[in-house]
Amino acid sequence: MKQYDIAGGMFDPFWKDLPFTNIHDSITPDALHQLYQDVLVHLISWVQQVMSKEELDRRIQCLPPTYGVCHFKNGISSLNQVSGPERKNIGKVLLSCLAPNLPSRAVQACRAILDFLYLALYGSHDEETLAYMEDALSKWHNNRDYFLETEIRKDFNIPKFHSLLHYVDSIRKFGTVDNYNTELFERLHIDFAKEGWRASNKRDHFPQMIRWLSRQEKISSFDFYHPVAIKGVGFTTAINNAGKSSMYQYTIAKLPAEPHKSITRILVSHSAPNFLPCLKLFLNSLLDNPQSRSRALNAILPIKAVDVWHQFKLRPDSQVDGEVVEEVIKAVPFHKKHSSNRFDNVVVLHSEQAESTSLQG
Repeated sequence: MKQYDIAGGMFDPFWKDLPFTNIHDSITPDALHQLYQDVLVHLISWVQQVMSKEELDRRIQCLPPTYGVCHFKNGISSLNQVSGPERKNIGKVLLSCLAPNLPSRAVQACRAILDFLYLALYGSHDEETLAYMEDALSKWHNNRDYFLETEIRKDFNIPKFHSLLHYVDSIRKFGTVDNYNTELFERLHIDFAKEGWRASNKRDHFPQMIRWLSRQEKISSFDFYHPVAIKGVGFTTAINNAGKSSMYQYTIAKLPAEPHKSITRILVSHSAPNFLPCLKLFLNSLLDNPQSRSRALNAILPIKAVDVWHQFKLRPDSQVDGEVVEEVIKAVPFHKKHSSNRFDNVVVLHSEQAESTSLQG
């Protein structure tokens, strides 16, 4: 350490003769290690102290499985070496487990931090979204005293919480957080190093890893121009709204879970009283010359039963936080083979006028 003068500090900085350099700007926000693996960790720890680890685990276990949310059937207190994706999934369900026992100030403080976290991860920003971030941070500062009053914390002199004050300024200067988030590089370490290592025979592995990566790139390039993939029954659908088209890949099983199920049974078992009129309108939209809405609803269907699938896998042509997402969407009715029914809610982007903070569009 003496050789490199690490212990004694840097008395002759390299940037001293650069007049336009602000060395503090070199420390940019890092969503993975600052927000998920530090701020959220503190928040979860404080909530566990307020209501006990056992109570938080019980509430998390009671949450029903649903689309896009990880179900922690054993709670979270038993998790060791929690990864970034696991921490994200905990953040998704944390707020729903707080009420009604926690005081409103504690719930508002936790909500403010979670709002700030998700707003900071936006793929694009303007002055309006940055104002949302500043408002969320202000709500956190207005309500965080609850943790001091209950002696959960003695102070908030935590560097990672202080870093939240610089997020808006950094986004204005350098762009969105994903430009300098270490999560992407850690994800690439899996794709480019770990998977290549596993594909080798563990002897003279570097040439094998390079060859494997080269082949993966060629396959990806080929798939880009031939997007239809058959896995079970696979489809690639172009959805055109307002002149825009986007690609979604979804797969379903080769055989339906309930073949030739009568429409009347579907209305009851799926709790879908509007299924029949919706089916008529959908079939009418496929005609070359669709009829009017009233005539379509009064039409008599030539079929009495349809095949029913209980789930399908959806893979959007995009990435979330550097990871390729493939979600399973389920609609499982009550049946003697199933312990409980499950109907996932899905929010679909319908137009380019969709708002980031509401369901409009």
